[in-house]
Amino acid sequence: CSDCRSKHEPGSRVSDPQHSQKLLRVLRTFWQEQSFHDALLVVDGEELPVQKNILAAASPYVRTKLNYNPPKEDGSTYRIELQGVSMVIMKQILDYIFSGEISLSEETIQDMVQASDLLLMTDLKLLCCQFLESCITAENCIGIRLFSLCYCLHHVHYVATEFLQTHFRDVALTEEFRELPHDRLCELLAMEKLNVGNEKYLLEAVVRWFAHDPDDRRVHMKEVMSAVWLQGLDLSYLREQPLMREVIREFCQKNLTEAPLQGEAMIAAFKPRGYSECIVVAGGEDRRTKKLTAAMRCMCPLYDTNRQGWIELQPMSVARLGHGVVAAEGFLFVLGGTNENNTVLDSGEKYDPDSNSWSPVPPMLQARQNFGVVELDGLIYALGGENEDTALTTVEVFDPHFSCWKMQSSMTMIRKVGCYASMNKKIYAIGGGSYGKLFDSVECFDPKTQQWTGLCPLKERRFGSVACGIGQELYVFGGVRSQESENPEQRQMMTCKSEFYHNDIRRWMFLDDQNLCSPASSSFVYGAVPIGASIYVVGDLDTGTTFDYIREFRRSTGTWHHTKHMLTSDLCKTACAALRIANCRLFRLQLSQGMFRIRV
Repeated sequence: CSDCRSKHEPGSRVSDPQHSQKLLRVLRTFWQEQSFHDALLVVDGEELPVQKNILAAASPYVRTKLNYNPPKEDGSTYRIELQGVSMVIMKQILDYIFSGEISLSEETIQDMVQASDLLLMTDLKLLCCQFLESCITAENCIGIRLFSLCYCLHHVHYVATEFLQTHFRDVALTEEFRELPHDRLCELLAMEKLNVGNEKYLLEAVVRWFAHDPDDRRVHMKEVMSAVWLQGLDLSYLREQPLMREVIREFCQKNLTEAPLQGEAMIAAFKPRGYSECIVVAGGEDRRTKKLTAAMRCMCPLYDTNRQGWIELQPMSVARLGHGVVAAEGFLFVLGGTNENNTVLDSGEKYDPDSNSWSPVPPMLQARQNFGVVELDGLIYALGGENEDTALTTVEVFDPHFSCWKMQSSMTMIRKVGCYASMNKKIYAIGGGSYGKLFDSVECFDPKTQQWTGLCPLKERRFGSVACGIGQELYVFGGVRSQESENPEQRQMMTCKSEFYHNDIRRWMFLDDQNLCSPASSSFVYGAVPIGASIYVVGDLDTGTTFDYIREFRRSTGTWHHTKHMLTSDLCKTACAALRIANCRLFRLQLSQGMFRIRV
């Protein structure tokens, strides 16, 4: 009967979206009024009343202490003793536990990192990392780099190292640099990517370091000077520096008296400092044979036009199509796609530009092809795509330092051949299609909240486009849509216009210059690579007058420019990313591939 069914059928499940916030506010009131406390937190000899279950919920370290030393049943007050944390910092942490907010400063950030590390509070430690990244300057990058290494703040260490390499000439003028012990100075001077332009700036930095404490440092100068490329110094420059006479007399005299290196000896000793931001393309199809390829090449677009040739890099271990390529923490990662047997892959591999070699990475949790891959704060996100049977909305994240994958909140809808980008600490899924429909919708994922939210739609529906984020701006290039026609059977596909979105304006706008390619052409885009103040779009691009493989969009002027014509040797259906490669490594590769003419 209906009465019996109503007794056994479950009712509708409803929820209060404000429930957790309301509960937290009440608990915060208990904390401020010191109500319902059942334990004492002992820090620096001081006692602080707390609720042990809430403290244990926030800190795995405290939870472990409670498990191994549970409260006694004799009515005595339970005491939780913490070593290595000050009461001031602990009160800030307790306030964070009950509010989710904390005030960080450069004066207390190291103490806060140490405390969050001790208490195993990973979310608080992540907030500290993001704050540390925002604090990096020439005056403190050496100290932050060393501190981050001590507490396994891997991404902070990477960001501080990149900053040091890029701004070394400014860093070398700071007190931190002058106070370096000799072994750490040697480590810095050995970096190939120091952006100095001329080796003389390294010699000047060494002389300033030596002059800071000449009596104690003289004994280390031979080791320190071994890291300076003396053959790259101009002899007239050495003779004209009176402030360097002692250093030159002791350590550069050999270079002053010997004849300059010539021919192969000069080439063998040549060690250009610095780095180049390269466009790297990997995998896809060989344009002539239409076979899958494992080839990988790079090009430095900021070189003059005579040196914009492709440099062959070590091929991948597996030929791939429909794969994802992304740069993270100084490496290039290639994930998923299909192999020559048309099998959808979950495997991945990592390219090290310093050794020009590949190594495997743990497989993704799901095999994927034609999916999105995005880097954010050193983590790699794989989004959507499809396997051999179905389209996917799932998202997973990979930590390169711990080599593990973890599932995240899924997208709200299927986006076949959509495009993806990160901007302002969030990830954006844009356009695409499903079941014969094209989308103009955009959704945004916040890793902090694990929530997807809708965004202002594109001005044009599209699929097969590419996107990239720079600063507060998102750009979407290319893709196709059906041309409007009264007769659906006569509709033709056309290339979409380029659009951009500004985080402050919060709406999409067409670019003024739409000369990426001809709208009526069958052009295809493979990737958008931001380098410097420009974005380089890679693809089969028919401009109406030429067939280009790479076109440059200059953000300062909002205009398109030719970079590289399409050649029969170019890869098609490839994937691309920007990768920082040391100039000395590029030089050796170019030399071995006959890209330089050496006149002896």
